Amino acid sequence: MNWHMCLLGAAVVASLGTSGGSAGQPRDTDRGREEIFILRSVREPAAAHAGFCAAERIGFAPFTHDAERLFSFWSVRADRAGRVLNGHRRRVATLRGCFGATDQAARQYFHADIELGQLAMKGRGECQALLLDNPEKGLFPVHCHLILSGLRAPYVGGTLTTNTITSRAPLGSNSDPPGYMQASIATIRLWKQSPTVLRDERRP
Repeated sequence: MNWHMCLLGAAVVASLGTSGGSAGQPRDTDRGREEIFILRSVREPAAAHAGFCAAERIGFAPFTHDAERLFSFWSVRADRAGRVLNGHRRRVATLRGCFGATDQAARQYFHADIELGQLAMKGRGECQALLLDNPEKGLFPVHCHLILSGLRAPYVGGTLTTNTITSRAPLGSNSDPPGYMQASIATIRLWKQSPTVLRDERRP
């Protein structure tokens, strides 16, 4: 199975404020400048939407087969050391993505429409295959990244990155060979507009 058959899959949801004050203490003016979500994604069976992965819409030529993929994102439970104990707690987001070839076989273009709670956003980036048949035959570690845009105020942008492992099982949460959390652990960072900028914009 080609590694691109199942790219994303993982979700922990954790919303954090930024730090940035002296002696490790956040300044009041810096609180809430970003939100961070750690999620597990799982690829779901889904029919393609007509025109969703059209080249003129996503900015690159999609694969002729299996270009459009749907992923659910799930919250996770971790212990105090950060070790994930449950990677499938509650569905919190969806991602519908398009993939296409680049001039390098191990690298792919990646476009996504994402719904996270009441937030909708778009992402543009790439995925990179890191290893083949590692740590076992049939497993393929992958890294993906997206630059996020199209969010409503007060959000001004963000990023999504994944630590992904794909397997011979293209769909669902059970890997083949078994025992691995497919497809991804994804981190989403959403940035908010500076309070200073907001105050300046409100001035007459």
